[in-house]
Amino acid sequence: MKMKAAIYYGPGDIRVEEIERPKAGDKGMVLRVRACGICSIIDTPHYKMSFPLVDTPHYKTSFPDSKYGIVIGHEFSGDVVEVGSKVTAVKEGDRVYGVIWSPCGHCDACRAGDYEHCPYADAGGRRINGAMAEYVLFPYVIYPSVINDKLIKLPDNVSYRDGALIEVMRLGLGLGSKAKAGDVVVILGQEIVGLTAVVQLKESGVAKVIASDVSKKRLQASREVGADVVVDALNEDIFKVVMEETSGKGADVVIEVSGRPESLQQAIDVVRPFGDIWLGTFYTAGPFFDPSWQHSPMFASNPTQKPGISIHCAWGTLGDWMPRLRQAVEIIQSGKITADKYVTHVFPLDKIREAFEAALNPYEAIKVMVEP
Repeated sequence: MKMKAAIYYGPGDIRVEEIERPKAGDKGMVLRVRACGICSIIDTPHYKMSFPLVDTPHYKTSFPDSKYGIVIGHEFSGDVVEVGSKVTAVKEGDRVYGVIWSPCGHCDACRAGDYEHCPYADAGGRRINGAMAEYVLFPYVIYPSVINDKLIKLPDNVSYRDGALIEVMRLGLGLGSKAKAGDVVVILGQEIVGLTAVVQLKESGVAKVIASDVSKKRLQASREVGADVVVDALNEDIFKVVMEETSGKGADVVIEVSGRPESLQQAIDVVRPFGDIWLGTFYTAGPFFDPSWQHSPMFASNPTQKPGISIHCAWGTLGDWMPRLRQAVEIIQSGKITADKYVTHVFPLDKIREAFEAALNPYEAIKVMVEP
């Protein structure tokens, strides 16, 4: 049986083709995809410049799992339509959100039960087919905890589009946990990740959240979710604003999720001495683009001779998946962040290129989704 799928072949080259529909086997499950978000951290950079074309000595260790000719997409929700004989966590007809993540089972991390940090795991849209298709194969259930940690049944009051926000909100919640009560925090970038970080920070009791973006739509959304100060990155001086708001001290914590190379320099400029910068994005251009350091758990940097500042890559430091995923569902149910509010564009699968072009427009798009 055939299905339609969006397949990545290189920069600007995503094609909707007919391929074989996946089968569950005895340890997997097949979902009918209902919504899939375009990820501004992984999907759009691939579309824009193609990581597999990055020819550096660090490539094989930094991006070993990206390849051409694969179905993209990992922010998704859908219906279970087929389950293997050894799958007991779900049944046909369940509405679910899932993380396509299948660990190898043999490395040091897997032997320790730390499947999330398996360096050889198959991941949707990278080593194995993702969810920008009519159907997607959920990972093989190698260990019971893997299915329990990577699958959520959607409540009745959480729509499919809401469900496709859960994974990206998880990142925002993790980044928002990097500050403590009383801190002044700057967030550079107000797509869904940045908006979710604002919600998390305000609930944790930080003293002030200063949010910046180039988009008036995103800045309005930031006001709605609780940012204390919003900064128009095109028309205002973020350094001046932060210094005024902190009496010249600088921010205790800066969270950078815009992906704009100049924003990393701004983060360095506005953080206080001995402050922390957390990166939840990648850079596809500019003097800071080096894939190797972005996959390090942590590194210290002092490029402006500001004493003691530390720049951290957030990957691998965000804690357990399941609490964040469930917290994302609770935020959606509260109405603070929902697809109805902040999904600005929805395209059918046949319009996949138009969808990506829309996602690359930071002035008009907050979140773009595809509905196969």
